[in-house]
Amino acid sequence: MQPSPNESRNQFPQAPQPSVQDPFSSQQGQAALKAQYLQQAYNAAGSNFYSIAILSLINSVINYFQGSIYFPVGLGITQLIDGFAYALQQEASETGTLFFGIGAVLDIMIFGVVALFGFFIRKQISWLIVLGAVLYLLDGILFLLFQDWIGAGFHAYFLYRIWVSWRPISKLSKTDDTQSAIGTL
Repeated sequence: MQPSPNESRNQFPQAPQPSVQDPFSSQQGQAALKAQYLQQAYNAAGSNFYSIAILSLINSVINYFQGSIYFPVGLGITQLIDGFAYALQQEASETGTLFFGIGAVLDIMIFGVVALFGFFIRKQISWLIVLGAVLYLLDGILFLLFQDWIGAGFHAYFLYRIWVSWRPISKLSKTDDTQSAIGTL
């Protein structure tokens, strides 16, 4: 039996077709995808700094208990502070706890700053990514000075991860500036 001209040949509901009269729907969709992609890139960059802060904290706890292992992604400056605090604590037994306390306070301040970098990067403050990468590069140079090639290699890897997160942020931010400048003309 053939359908009459008034009957639909397909009994299944049709997917809605985009309206030709609404040119902004695709632009709005693209803007939403772009915003989501940007947020993912910022989250990835911020997570790198959270990882660095947490692993540095674990390294300091291991140093406090005189452990022999460390996470090479952690900060070299905190390991240097821990080493000086331990050496001064051993030399001056009467004021050893003072040196340990000073070292712990300096470490906590550094962990806090790195964690704040991660927090504010996730809030899309992009210049902190560049500043954090430069500071982490300088920290990696400490590993090179002490000829810790594994630590330097892991620093290079995390710098690469930060750069991979930074690339889409810088590109998408430039397109925002261009579009907003054109929109104001």
